[in-house]
Amino acid sequence: MKTTVLVSGCEIRALICTLVFIGVPISMPCQAQSMLSLQESVSKALESRASLKAEAERISAAHGLEKQSALIPNPTFQFENQNLRPGQTYSRDVDTYAYLTQPLDVLGKRKQRIAVAGKEVGTSEAQYELTRRQIAQSVKQSYWSARGAQEARDLLKATVDNFQRIIDYHSAQLSVGAISEQDFLRIRLESERLKISSNLAAIEATRARVQLQKEMGQIDFPELVLTEPLDANQTPLTPVDAQQVLAQRVEMRLARAALEEAQAKARLEAVSARPDLNILYGYKRTQLVDSTTGINTALAGLQITLPISDRNQGNRATATAEVSRQQQLLAAAQSSVLADYYGALQGYQLRRNEVVENLQPLREHATEISEIAQDAYTQGGTDLLRLLDAERARLDAQLAYVQGMVEYQQSIVDLQVAEGVAP
Repeated sequence: MKTTVLVSGCEIRALICTLVFIGVPISMPCQAQSMLSLQESVSKALESRASLKAEAERISAAHGLEKQSALIPNPTFQFENQNLRPGQTYSRDVDTYAYLTQPLDVLGKRKQRIAVAGKEVGTSEAQYELTRRQIAQSVKQSYWSARGAQEARDLLKATVDNFQRIIDYHSAQLSVGAISEQDFLRIRLESERLKISSNLAAIEATRARVQLQKEMGQIDFPELVLTEPLDANQTPLTPVDAQQVLAQRVEMRLARAALEEAQAKARLEAVSARPDLNILYGYKRTQLVDSTTGINTALAGLQITLPISDRNQGNRATATAEVSRQQQLLAAAQSSVLADYYGALQGYQLRRNEVVENLQPLREHATEISEIAQDAYTQGGTDLLRLLDAERARLDAQLAYVQGMVEYQQSIVDLQVAEGVAP
């Protein structure tokens, strides 16, 4: 014996709204996925990025050059025979020389070489710190992009799963003639559209995650769950003084280090025009005029280069031009740093105003309209098409909010970098 249960149209509509728009718990697949916060991603990148390790080796190389510049030149040992002739007595007739030549640095060249090497160390350290901060910035930007893509993927997946339940329900209702075929086709069409959007969001989330892992310097690319909340950093940031920005930015430190290095090289080229001095001391065996045998004598001397035509003019001119170039680059760096800061500050303020004044009200209004449409559909006061339009607007508002929050978080990253805040 069969029992038929009659369900009214209002009850059907109420059940539909309960399933889809109020929300049905979704069973997510149980997979072992690593949790990753923003600070953890930055720390891992600074530990594993090969490009940063390469910059660190430049510092070691600069220290090696600094050590080398302080070393005293080695002496030269020279041994020679003069007046060699056939049939002569070697110990009496041949002059024998054995002496050392020691370069002397009494005119300041070694001191300037050490100074140049020290400035090169400072430049290498500033370049390393700049690379370190650039890596941290790129990782943070990629993290927020991946975090937003993850949120959009999860939102669309939940909507698709709920719509699948509604399709199954409407299919059963259509088979017994409880709803029109037109309403069923509308629901199915909307579900197919959502599936396409969900698949595209999943692809984008995977691409963004892999890009994040690439920026982190990883060699494997497992699934991750990014845990940083999208609505973090709600406290407004206070603008800082321009002089503080110039003092904190590594670009200014690097530009000043490059200028100091160029000035040190210019001083080195100036002292390089001074003569080179060498002392000679050693042994000579020769035959004196009043002697019939060879005599052992001492040998001493001084060598000096005569700067007649080559006074290092070309290198000095090159070094002077490089100093002028670095001075202009320092001024350009200052202008660029200030422009970056004020641009980032205005961008942050605009993004924050957008979140507070537009995105949050947009999401609230879309949710309110959706609830009104649900109530009207439940009571039979509107058709399914209007309800789907309202829900589509709600979903679009939620996705716009996610994208807006991602851009807001990225604007905070840009502002902190522009201020020179250390990662």
